[in-house]
Amino acid sequence: MQIERSVPFWLESRLFSVYIILTFVFLFIPGLSLLGFGFASLATVHYVVGRTEKQLMTTIALEWKHYEPLMFNHESTTLRLQLFGLEALQKLGLKTTLRLHTDEGLVFPDMDPLHPHTYHAVIGTHEQLDIPIRTTRRGPSAFDEITLTIKLPWRMGVYLFTFDAFPRFTVLPSLTAQATPLLLHRLRIGDRADRYSPLKNKLVQLGAKPYTAEPSKEIDWYATAKTGRLQAKVFETSNQDTFTLALNLSGPSGYGLHMNFETFIDQTAFLVSELIKEGCKIELFLNRLDANNQMTHLKLKEGQPQLKQILLTLSALSTRDDYIATGQFERYVMRRKNRNGQLIQIGNDNIQAIG
Repeated sequence: MQIERSVPFWLESRLFSVYIILTFVFLFIPGLSLLGFGFASLATVHYVVGRTEKQLMTTIALEWKHYEPLMFNHESTTLRLQLFGLEALQKLGLKTTLRLHTDEGLVFPDMDPLHPHTYHAVIGTHEQLDIPIRTTRRGPSAFDEITLTIKLPWRMGVYLFTFDAFPRFTVLPSLTAQATPLLLHRLRIGDRADRYSPLKNKLVQLGAKPYTAEPSKEIDWYATAKTGRLQAKVFETSNQDTFTLALNLSGPSGYGLHMNFETFIDQTAFLVSELIKEGCKIELFLNRLDANNQMTHLKLKEGQPQLKQILLTLSALSTRDDYIATGQFERYVMRRKNRNGQLIQIGNDNIQAIG
């Protein structure tokens, strides 16, 4: 916490010693004692203001209560701010106002629409303030100013308390992409023929049928003995539960960034969320170079930890990152992807499943 004091020139701290000296000089000079009492009054006011400043510095504090640092884009929530030292302000009869300012990723929906990033309120008798906020973009967001303004009576000055304990947020991609559900239905994700031999998994056998020309390993001997005729096994299709998502953020030419940069990120987040809900295993490739100058690759995992890791990775994407050209990225994915995973390519204005 830092404090700045804006006071009239006659209350500047360097003048206090001058007032003391002039008080003793004029107080004992006949005919000038009233002038000495005047300087004594100024010294007294100066002393009281200084003591008030020290008292406020030891009692005033702010604390953010129970706020969640992870939020989704376009999500609204309410922050609770705890103000300490309110009793001292009330006893001194000081008028106090709070001013908050955020970066471009957060707005105060209850404030002036022309200045949605600025919040101001007069501090009354309540020690807690409920402050509504709403996220407006994906990525890191934070407050960049928290100022408590305390006005002294009789226009004797203003104290500005600035705090550096800013609430910071990681804004995740939205999971309500408008076009993605239709694309998800069109891909029929989760329904495809089993890629491994069904002979190794008896759970996918559907029943039996009269034998025609199937391999001997597919003969159902139990059904044959039961019916007295040679029977062959019938296998059903199994649900595909392993997926490889390849997010390509380059433009149609293969270089530069696509104009639908944010839309592709939201669609990827939605697809991952839906697949995780169905118990699928996910791996994600991004055509972005990471801190080690390697292609971004989140290896195959499942469950909520994988969803959180992918969302955090997507939230950190920036137009200032280094991205790989489309051709090189697609070759890299085909070499490194899980061989049992269904490939879903996201980018170039579409979502398509390969294989």
